[in-house]
Amino acid sequence: MRRKLVGLLLILAIMASVPIINSGYKIKKDTKTLLSSHKMTKEEIITGIAANNFCKHYENETIKALILILNTNYKANKIDKKDILSKDDFIKKYKKGQEYYSNIENTVKEMSDQYITYKNKAVYIPYFKISKGCTEKDKKYPYLKSSACPWDCLKKDFKPERKSVGVSINSLNEICKRKADYKKALAYFVNSE
Repeated sequence: MRRKLVGLLLILAIMASVPIINSGYKIKKDTKTLLSSHKMTKEEIITGIAANNFCKHYENETIKALILILNTNYKANKIDKKDILSKDDFIKKYKKGQEYYSNIENTVKEMSDQYITYKNKAVYIPYFKISKGCTEKDKKYPYLKSSACPWDCLKKDFKPERKSVGVSINSLNEICKRKADYKKALAYFVNSE
């Protein structure tokens, strides 16, 4: 009970600060759309990985933020193709699977040429569903912030000992629920240049 009360107080404190977050990172456009050595296109890969990380409770802005992270990781050559979920498997998983998948595909197409840079280079942005209640700084990723994620403490599968360097998709979604667009929500986790 005490943990939930502390989490709730942290949520209220963060909610007060979310609208004033400055998104100082840069978004660049990519002109390459095909993988040179694979049959799948970049868009198919990003769609498959976004589908694998999808939750039906995610806001549209959360999906955009996730796709921007995936585009950035793709551009930085840090995509794990083992994370791809096929369209058929995705549709079987959700009652409105076709509708959700179409939304992901359309968003991937809309954002296919956007990615985040730090010091004029695409960088790897680690992400995970739930943090340990905050994200951590790491010398390997100077562009990432240590950010409070009190919403994560309220989840069933919360584990305070888990490593949390990167972006918590659950907390990103909570920020988006409070009317932040995907750029402002990501600025909560990613430093400006």
